[in-house]
Amino acid sequence: MMIPDYLTFIRFQDKRNILFFYIVTLVLLGFYWRNADFTLSLRDAGFIGGICALVFYNVISDLKAYWAYKCVIKNIDFSYFKGKACGPKERLFTHPLIAAALSSFIFALYSAGLIMLIYPAGAAISLAVSVPPVIYALFSVARHSYLKQMPTSVVEKVRYKNLSQYLLLAVVASTALSLLTIIPLRDKAQFDLYGNYFTLKSIITMCILCAVVLAVNLLFLCFTKRYVFLGRLFLNEINLFFSPVLPLRALYAKPLWQRLILLSVVEFSWVSFLCLVMMLSAIKIWFEVWFLLCYTPCLIYYYYHAYWRWHNDFMMSCDMYLRWDEIKKKSGVW
Repeated sequence: MMIPDYLTFIRFQDKRNILFFYIVTLVLLGFYWRNADFTLSLRDAGFIGGICALVFYNVISDLKAYWAYKCVIKNIDFSYFKGKACGPKERLFTHPLIAAALSSFIFALYSAGLIMLIYPAGAAISLAVSVPPVIYALFSVARHSYLKQMPTSVVEKVRYKNLSQYLLLAVVASTALSLLTIIPLRDKAQFDLYGNYFTLKSIITMCILCAVVLAVNLLFLCFTKRYVFLGRLFLNEINLFFSPVLPLRALYAKPLWQRLILLSVVEFSWVSFLCLVMMLSAIKIWFEVWFLLCYTPCLIYYYYHAYWRWHNDFMMSCDMYLRWDEIKKKSGVW
């Protein structure tokens, strides 16, 4: 049975990767542009850089684990990397958090340059068209580095003790991305609620904003993590006790539409309560803080929704991991 070499495989895979980068970038930058009233200035460059850097972080944070899975099942010829090693500096700069931090400066400078050159008409369109290839270029560099690291990537100590610990970074990244996307709204009159918190219009406005943000975040949870978790099992970064139980089983057992209706009731009640407190206290707070307070029920639901989905993915990964000897015998590539 012939198996493809690495370069042939990535040429096929990268067609989908580039399309994915375009879709995600168009959605997020489109929301930002809409929230900024379809205009961009130099002060937006830093926020756009942060959005792009977080997209880059999300696509490389599990990349090494995915390719660890590919290396173990050996359905790709990796002889291209024979004799290639990854130096300590390269390993440091391709760490997901460090790489994302460095990329934020790259994207911010790139965005500022485009905004200065073609502001105001075509800046957003130019960014939407040109940023995905930049993300892809950085992604390719990280992927190449991670594959060179594979021979020495197996760790002796478990990196993530449980799914909650693993999920924490994902929730923080998702929340930061949401904040950066909606940050232009702080300059809009309809979100300047000081003195007008406890009105039906204010309550509904914040509920709709939280619902839209949650919907986008839930959409990005559609991608499976089973192969990522399998790769992390092979790398010893997690163990079979990573997610022993499913939390809130009674809520999980309900259909999605029932959960969302229940969340809508809780969200409306919570925002109404917060608006009443703000009206009585006469406190003025930053828009970002106000959004996070209002978004709290949605954020909690997002955490559990991701937990349920990834717990199921992990269970499938464990099944594949435990049956590995049987899978090896049945495949003809060993």
